[in-house]
Amino acid sequence: MIACLVLVAALSALSARLFHIEVVSGEKLSAEARSHYEYKEVLPARRGRIFDQSGELLARSQTVFTLVADCHHLRDQMLACIGLGAREDVSPQTIKRRYLPDEVLGNYREYVAECLAETLRQPRHEIARLLKEKKVGEIILAREIEDDFAREITAMLNEKEIGGIYLRRGERRYYPSPLSLTQVIGYLGESGEGVSGIEKVFDSEMQGRPGYRYCERDRSRREIHAYRGLQVDPVPGKDVYLSINMGIQAIVERELDAVIDKFRPEKVTIIFMDPSSSEVIAMASRPHFDLSNRKGIRGMEPVRRNPAVTDLYQPGSTFKIVGYGGAFDKGLATPSTEVDCHMGNYTLDGFPLKDHHPYGRLTARMAFAKSSNIGAYLLARPLNKPTFHHYVERFGFGEKTGIELTAENPGRLIPVSQWSRTSFSSQVMGYEVAVTPMQMAAAYNVIANGGIYRAPTILRGVKSEEKDAVLEKGLSRPERRVLGEKAAQQVLQCMLETMREHGTGTKGDLAGYSVAGKTGTTRKHVENVGYVEGRYIASFAGFLPAHAPRLLGLIVIDDPRADGASVYGGAVAAPVFKAIAEDAVKIMGIEPDLPEELETAAAASLAAAKQSAEGGQ
Repeated sequence: MIACLVLVAALSALSARLFHIEVVSGEKLSAEARSHYEYKEVLPARRGRIFDQSGELLARSQTVFTLVADCHHLRDQMLACIGLGAREDVSPQTIKRRYLPDEVLGNYREYVAECLAETLRQPRHEIARLLKEKKVGEIILAREIEDDFAREITAMLNEKEIGGIYLRRGERRYYPSPLSLTQVIGYLGESGEGVSGIEKVFDSEMQGRPGYRYCERDRSRREIHAYRGLQVDPVPGKDVYLSINMGIQAIVERELDAVIDKFRPEKVTIIFMDPSSSEVIAMASRPHFDLSNRKGIRGMEPVRRNPAVTDLYQPGSTFKIVGYGGAFDKGLATPSTEVDCHMGNYTLDGFPLKDHHPYGRLTARMAFAKSSNIGAYLLARPLNKPTFHHYVERFGFGEKTGIELTAENPGRLIPVSQWSRTSFSSQVMGYEVAVTPMQMAAAYNVIANGGIYRAPTILRGVKSEEKDAVLEKGLSRPERRVLGEKAAQQVLQCMLETMREHGTGTKGDLAGYSVAGKTGTTRKHVENVGYVEGRYIASFAGFLPAHAPRLLGLIVIDDPRADGASVYGGAVAAPVFKAIAEDAVKIMGIEPDLPEELETAAAASLAAAKQSAEGGQ
């Protein structure tokens, strides 16, 4: 009876335990068991690509692999015996009898290090050290392994029967032209998120949505395909199409390098736009960086921000379109209005104003063409301070343009209430204001568009991979009238005069085309130091054909190493505009609007060649 009671009690306890395991803890234990062989594998979504306006690839994601060692599996006796058995050509059971457990694991690590060193072409002792020093988690052995090499590693692991070493699939960003458009495109962080440029602005659109699948694996973590479960496919990220024309971009990059070689400036920025659409078709700065490794170029420190939208400068005479435009718009002057430039020395308002040349009476058109500071101030003075400041803001200064790029700077304007006695005259001449190159290009676009401000854009649209997907354009921003059409045409007349023989911009003129332009030369202002003697910022802004603009460009050269008049915007920056425009008009198919100039130039060239030939005879 006692034995029976003991047996009943034991069996009852066992039944209770089985009930607890099966009913109470069954689901939890089942999940724990499944976790050893069942995996939820994340299927990464392909990041969207970046294209230029014609569909030329600028950035895409490339499949790469990371080679990792699982510390837990490296200490698995069975996996180690299998690997050593393959090396010594014996069964795993023989290895188990031949060595002590610690010897098995030590010999296995040496075997793994030896095989990996040969394949990865790395020192064996270095790999052995990595495998030994870490006890838990994973060890990264190699990164960014491409497809062909990954297949070679997989074949080696299978042949040598090595377990505990795995290839993890991932992505790397690939840039076909890593030295071009670098600061515009931007780059990704370590975890694959956009850090700057287009990569950051459109990060959410290009990320896509990852998928997943459930699968089972054996002890070596090789997938058992027969037991593959539910799978949800990833959704690729959307592709981004920019307004950039890579043909013109290549020319801009070429000329930037030429400026760096010739003048060794601190910084250069070039922007080209299509005025009819306000689309940026080329943009670059120097110094820049290599997209493939984020390092500087030609021994210079890398500049990863985009100076075209982040860096401020005092624009100088290119800013004079604001004062002239306001005076013309209010009917206070016309291009034919005469102004006394006081032979280059004006003191009647209690402070001195000087010109680089002594001019007497000039028309407004000629004062603009010769870049007279006195003439510009005397024409804008009737506007009064608040009205002038209003026009400065209407031209887009003091606020972001809203272009689809990161870290845009709104610029810096001084409120009228804080102006000094000389602030009005200084700002008319382009001093005491800080602007970005992008703001200045957008301001000249106002004149090109007949007095209307259109916010610049660098985006053509975003498009998914779906069969019938269409290009999704960004939200259009409202236009605003800055100047009346008549006033804008009058500023245009002044800009055309600048490009003629007596103007400061003749070196930017292009035969066969009417070019409207303006030069600027500013004493360089350094924060907390002031204006630095002998250092300048030279610039040029212009567009063509003048009466139906298709191409607008801005060149800003910060601190060119040149002497005397050769440091002026007309001598340094204007020729760069001409060099780019000469090739850009061919790429864009812009027909000459002054074909007679080409005929005259061709005839003169033929006559010179004939005369040279006769002289040689």
